[in-house]
Amino acid sequence: MTTVTLILAAAAVGFGLATWWRLPAVPLLILIGLGLRLFDVFPSQPTLHNALLLGVTFLVFFVGTELDVKRVGGQRRAALAVGVAHVTVLGSCGLLAAILLRFDGLAAVYLAVAVTASSTLSVVTLLRQRQQAFEPFARLVIGILLLQDVLVIFMLPVLTRATEGWGAIAGGVAATLALMGLAGICIRWVSPWLLLRLNLDEESSLLAVLAILFTFAGLAHQMGLPLVSGAFLAGVSLSGFPVSGVVRGQLSSLADFFLAVFFVALGASVSIPSLQHLLLEGLLLSGVLLVTPPIVMLLVRKAGFTARASIETAHLLAQCGEFSLVVALLGIERGHIGANVLAVIVLMVVVTTTAMPLLTHEAVTWQLMRRLPGKRRKTPAVRPRDHVLLLGCGRHMREVLDNLLTEQQQLVVVDEDAGVIAEMQERGLTAVRGDGADYRVLRRVGAREARVILSTMRRLRDHERLLHFVSGPKVLVRVFEPAEAERCEALGATVVVEAEAAAREFDAWFAAQTWNEAQPPVAQSS
Repeated sequence: MTTVTLILAAAAVGFGLATWWRLPAVPLLILIGLGLRLFDVFPSQPTLHNALLLGVTFLVFFVGTELDVKRVGGQRRAALAVGVAHVTVLGSCGLLAAILLRFDGLAAVYLAVAVTASSTLSVVTLLRQRQQAFEPFARLVIGILLLQDVLVIFMLPVLTRATEGWGAIAGGVAATLALMGLAGICIRWVSPWLLLRLNLDEESSLLAVLAILFTFAGLAHQMGLPLVSGAFLAGVSLSGFPVSGVVRGQLSSLADFFLAVFFVALGASVSIPSLQHLLLEGLLLSGVLLVTPPIVMLLVRKAGFTARASIETAHLLAQCGEFSLVVALLGIERGHIGANVLAVIVLMVVVTTTAMPLLTHEAVTWQLMRRLPGKRRKTPAVRPRDHVLLLGCGRHMREVLDNLLTEQQQLVVVDEDAGVIAEMQERGLTAVRGDGADYRVLRRVGAREARVILSTMRRLRDHERLLHFVSGPKVLVRVFEPAEAERCEALGATVVVEAEAAAREFDAWFAAQTWNEAQPPVAQSS
C-alpha cells in the first residue's frame, strides 16, 4: 500500500508541474519516478512490476483507440512511402550504433526496433491542442504512426520468440494476423452495434469497452502472444468513428490514472546507465533528431506537401514513444536485454518527447522555412488583381464557390490539398497549392491586390499572419472560438464562428456586399 500511495502522489506532482510549466507530462513522471528510486523509497519491487504490467496494457490500448485507418484519408500512399523510409533509416541507425558498441545481436535488434516507434499519444494530443488534427499533413502523420505501431506489433512475436526457432516465430506472426482480423471485424460490426445501437447507459458502455479489452488480452495470452499485442488490437477495434469518440469520453480520466501509474513506476525501475550506454544514447539521439528529419522533409516535399508541412511532419516524428518502452520491457522480461539498455531507451523517450513541442513550435518552423530552398509552385502567369482569393477550399467553401462562379467573380484558390487543387483546376479556376500563411505564397497570388479574401485556415496564428500582411481588401475568416474571433476582429477582419455555420454565413455576407461601393474593413499591416 505504501508503494501505491507513493506512485499516486508522485503522479499528482508530475501532472501539476507539467500543467504549470506547460511541458509534456510523460518525461516529468519518469524523472520523478527515477528520483524516488535514487532515494530508495520503493521497497516493493513486485508491486512496481505489477504496476508496469497493468499500466503498459492500458497504455497501448489507448494508443490503439487513436489509430483509425479512415483518418488517414487520401494520404495512404504518401504515409506508406514516408513511413517505410523512416522506419528503415531509424532502424538501421539503431542497429549500426549497437553493433559499433559491441552489443550482442539480439540486444541490437531490440534497440533497432525500439528506436523506430514514435509516440502516437504525444503526437495526437499535440495535434488536437493546436487544432491541426484534420489538416492533410496531420493525416499523413497519423498514417505513418499507424504503420510504425503495426510493424512493432508484428515484431513483438519475432523478438520474444527469437530463441525458440523459426516455427515459433511463424506461429506468433500468424496469431497476430488472426487477432488483427478479429479487430477488423469488431471495427466494422461488433463495436458500433455494442456501443451505439444498443443504447447502453454510461456504466454499461464502460463495462463493454473493458470487456473487449480483456477479451483481446485473454486471446493473446492463450495464443502465447504478449498481452500488449491483444491490448493494442483491442484499442484498434474501437478506433472507428464515432465509436472512438464515445470511448475517449469514457476513458479519459481512467487513461490519465493508468498512464501516470505506469510512467512513475517505469522511472522507479530504471537504473543509471554506464558510460558505454551513454555513448549509445548519444548515437541514437543523433539518428532520431539529426539524421532522419531531413530525409523525412525531403520525402514529404516529394509527395507534394508544402515546406511547412514537411518540417512539421519531420519534427513530430523525431521522437520515441510508448512502443519503444513496450519493446524494452518485453526484452527485460524475457532476459534478452539488460537494465542498462532499458535505461537508454527510457532516456531516449524522455529527451525526445520533451524536445518535440519545442521543435514543432511555430517560430522554429517559420525560421526553418526561411532557410530552406523553396520548390517553385505553379504561379498565375500574371499576378491577379481585383479578384476574390480563397485561402482553403474545403467542404464548407464549395457552396460559396458555386455562388461566386454564378456571379462571375474572378477567383484564385490556395490550398494545401493536392486533390482540392486538381479539382479546382479541372473547373478552370486559378488554383495554387501552398500555405496560405506563407508571405511568399500571398505575394504570388496577389493577396494585397485582391478585392476580397476568404480564409478557412484552421489555425489562429495563420489568420493573424494574413491580417498583418494584408492592409487593403476585405478579409473574412472562419474561426472556432469566441476568443479567436475577438483577436481577428481587432485586426480588422470580418469573422464567422463555427465551421458548421460557415457556408450559410458566407452566403449571407456575400449577398449583403455591394462589390463596387462597400468600404472594406481596414486590417493592420506589418
